[in-house]
Amino acid sequence: MQRALEEFVLALRGSGLEPGLSECVDAYRAARIVGLDDRDRLREALGATLAKTEPGRAIFDDVFERYFSFTMFGEGLPETAETPETEPGDDDGNAANGKAPPSGDARTPTDVLLRMIETADRAGLAGRLRAAEQQVGITGAWLPTQRGLYTRRMLDAMGAGDLIAEEHALAAQPSRSAATESRISRLHAARGRLFEEVRDHVARRLVLYGKSATEKLRDTTLSTQRLSSIERRDFDRMLRLIHKLARRLATRHALRQRRQRRGVLDVRRTLARNVAYGGVLFETRWKNRPISKPKVIAICDVSRSVASYARFLLLLLYGLRDVLPDVRSFAFTHRLVDVSGHFDRDPPHIAIERVLDQVGGTGTNYGTMLRDFATQELAKVDRRTTVIMLGDGRNNHAEPEVQVMRDLHKRARRVVWLNPEPRSFWALGDSEMPRYAPCCHTVRECGTLVQLERAVDNLLRNTGSNG
Repeated sequence: MQRALEEFVLALRGSGLEPGLSECVDAYRAARIVGLDDRDRLREALGATLAKTEPGRAIFDDVFERYFSFTMFGEGLPETAETPETEPGDDDGNAANGKAPPSGDARTPTDVLLRMIETADRAGLAGRLRAAEQQVGITGAWLPTQRGLYTRRMLDAMGAGDLIAEEHALAAQPSRSAATESRISRLHAARGRLFEEVRDHVARRLVLYGKSATEKLRDTTLSTQRLSSIERRDFDRMLRLIHKLARRLATRHALRQRRQRRGVLDVRRTLARNVAYGGVLFETRWKNRPISKPKVIAICDVSRSVASYARFLLLLLYGLRDVLPDVRSFAFTHRLVDVSGHFDRDPPHIAIERVLDQVGGTGTNYGTMLRDFATQELAKVDRRTTVIMLGDGRNNHAEPEVQVMRDLHKRARRVVWLNPEPRSFWALGDSEMPRYAPCCHTVRECGTLVQLERAVDNLLRNTGSNG
């Protein structure tokens, strides 16, 4: 039962429904209570635990029908002159295989499989098919080109090789009786039917399981692809990836904060408190460290060369509002513009498009931006403020205003610069990174979603507590 439910959950996740660990545990307990015999009760029990929304329920019902249905071998094969009741116990057929004629209920594995196929024994074939799936690991199939490979493996696991071997042995006889010809015909028809049914079943399983692996591959590819090369058709998928990433980072940060609230063991106070117990540590005392509420200022270059990176950074930062409630965002090409209001009024993905339309362009000037920041915001920066700079540092040979960066470094808790260019490009051309980098606490290359995750995780790690 557990293996079947694991595969069913894998199919659900591949179809877009992603139950968590607690839901999966509840589903397993519910399935143990209702059992697998009553299909309708099983559907309701699993649906109540795994599907929490109406769209999720629609996905669940579709996957349930495809996973728990068995439509193979609907009808038996037409009877030949030698009926299944007269199993090939004739001397000719068994002599060809070097076997003694079966007596009573003693049948060879070939006879058993042949009888199942000819009589459409769906229960027996379903059991064999299920065992073959587990033996070959059908959940690992996800490419259409693997259909032939897994079909052959499953046929071998179900015993099709015995049918083929006996058919070839009988066909090799120089002279064959009518019973032998009938046996060959039955074996040929049975293995042909078995091949067609198993091949179609593998194709259905590829659709069911392959979608999950394909989706993971696409997500992995997008996560490691440079953000500037993400095509617009993939923006919706990237939005989902960033939402998942934000939830993961928020969970990780919450665990760190719980540890910080508890603090570290205060050995001196703990020993003093437990003197009355003879030194046995019944009561502990902790050194609690205060957790400050960080302020984050994000300053993003939205010129054409780096606008895509700003898009995804802002999506991620505003996806972490439960963790970073105090985020102010600025955008610039040359003049600094406070765009926080857009994110207060609209969802982040809509606000970003408006920011790019309003501020995006060409002719980047970091010096002008820094002078605007010094005039408008520098006085508001304090030891709780983390400043994130996102840009390539290319200033078109204008005055870089490095002194503003030095002043910002002195006032802020942290100054983090995220540069989407490869590190080897930072000292080339009109890049001012060699002059800006010493004025930052952290400088990171941030060209992919994976690198962005590491940067933001490091940001959360360093904004959680004082000290």
